[in-house]
Amino acid sequence: MKRKTFTQSQIRYLRDHAEEQYENMRGSRSFRNVEFLLYIALVVLIALSIRTFIAEPIRVDGDSMIPTLVHNEDMLVEKMTYWFNDPLRGDIIICFYPGYTESCVKRVIGLPGETVEVRDGLFYINGNALDESAYWNDTIVGNMSPVTVGAREVFVVGDNRNGSKDSRNPTVGCIPYAKVVGRVVAVVFPFDEIETISRVTYS
Repeated sequence: MKRKTFTQSQIRYLRDHAEEQYENMRGSRSFRNVEFLLYIALVVLIALSIRTFIAEPIRVDGDSMIPTLVHNEDMLVEKMTYWFNDPLRGDIIICFYPGYTESCVKRVIGLPGETVEVRDGLFYINGNALDESAYWNDTIVGNMSPVTVGAREVFVVGDNRNGSKDSRNPTVGCIPYAKVVGRVVAVVFPFDEIETISRVTYS
């Protein structure tokens, strides 16, 4: 069989065509790579937005909220409620203390304009004893002179009343709304401890 030979122009055409095909393929792979990276960036952005503005799991550190929350449990913190509503008595919130870089978890018991006092082992709000039997059945150690909660502030305490640094401490005081991050709505880990957490209604 006679071998077919190519002219120089045919060889040049085939070479140019092959290079064109290669560039097209390389461009296509690059596009797919860029598209994939953009997809990953979008997923990360959405995840960060959810954690920043909507909800975030946070680990309990310490025993100040026993028995409601236990050390090393993961709680789900919902952040949208306080965009439209003020914190209410009975809410468990995540907040920042003055000068703290780590957030704290506490329960709201005092609202703006109210007077909070500790005497005879109980909290008093505007002179009325606060029934905390839903989460505390012991006697509070020590008294606290009456404190009036400022405008757009809350008085917060740990459910472990005798093992919590909270608004009773002068270095903490009442917490401004601006320092409130969100509301604890559930325990999500360990899995055998999963439960929702509702606002306590006081009688």
